[in-house]
Amino acid sequence: MFFANINNNSIHRKRNKALGVPELIAIALGGMVGGGIFTILGISVSMIGVYYRDEGASYAFYKKTFPHSSFSA
Repeated sequence: MFFANINNNSIHRKRNKALGVPELIAIALGGMVGGGIFTILGISVSMIGVYYRDEGASYAFYKKTFPHSSFSA
């Protein structure tokens, strides 16, 4: 295995120190910011679906927004 420890054939690395308060705060803030971004994106995509009333709402949005694009059929 790529990350295998030679001594005990474990795939996990041995850490010399535990996670401290700054590391735990960074993990928590990253989770909250990431969750907020994906929530906003989900709300935006669902609003596109309600507005365009089409099975391919994302494609319909792109086609109506960029009507002369060579990427839309």
